[in-house]
Amino acid sequence: MHRRLSAAALAAALVLAGLVGSASSASALLKVKCKQTTGTAAVDPIVHHNETMAMVHTHQFFGNNGWLSKGNFANYADLVSKGTNCRELSDTAGYWTPTLRYTTGTRQTIPVQAFTAYYRPFTGVGGPDTGPGMAFPADTRLIGTRYAWTCGQYMPVAPSLSVPSCLGADGSPGKTLTLHIDFPNCWDGVRPRHYTTTVGNTTDNAHYAYSTKKSGVVSCPTGFPYKMISLRESLQFKYIGAGTDVGLSSDSMAGTTDGRSAHGDFWNTWQQASLQSLVTACINTPAEPSCAL
Repeated sequence: MHRRLSAAALAAALVLAGLVGSASSASALLKVKCKQTTGTAAVDPIVHHNETMAMVHTHQFFGNNGWLSKGNFANYADLVSKGTNCRELSDTAGYWTPTLRYTTGTRQTIPVQAFTAYYRPFTGVGGPDTGPGMAFPADTRLIGTRYAWTCGQYMPVAPSLSVPSCLGADGSPGKTLTLHIDFPNCWDGVRPRHYTTTVGNTTDNAHYAYSTKKSGVVSCPTGFPYKMISLRESLQFKYIGAGTDVGLSSDSMAGTTDGRSAHGDFWNTWQQASLQSLVTACINTPAEPSCAL
């Protein structure tokens, strides 16, 4: 499914492909706002690729409009350069997360009022931006498992692994239940090569890792030498309750409660040339402090 290049060959290929950036501003940022696509469904085209009878919790999809019509049978060629609900029309990537719903009464799904994908320079866990990052190669498929719940940037509620109480928030932007999901940002150099006939999990997570910070130094683990841009998915929900009556659709399957199974999916079906141009202009050699699209 994958092919590995030698370090020298990979470095040369990355330069030619424009995947290596140059000096970066500490305030560099590419921010893309997207709306939900055509709805929610028990579909996961990465983990359950080409599976017809998969046991899948419900997800909400953002970005590319083709995910739900293709279901688990989506492939890269079906999606790249197709329609999108993102403001940046070249962002035809797929982003999805488990649905949040009430755990009592009607068990109704709680809507997402805002979804934002933040692309930043390579950064450490809880640390500052530390330099340029490489754009994710085309067709990269990742699951982000590092997350934090808050009540928004303007509320004095500490980040938590469980859904917090947002009583006192008014539901406006920055003052409502919010979920942040971070994705691995170190790569081993194995480029994705996914077959349309593959059945089952096609994630590239085995070839990615999270950066670490030790004694103030941010670095990638051994075996993952390539620093990537840092991707965060942020979702603001229409919820300002006590946090005791909601959970994720994935909680019960994971044997947990209170939103502790939070995770996000990212399938890079961007128009790749546009992604690389934006990474270069907005992150690695930004003319402006940030790009909000």
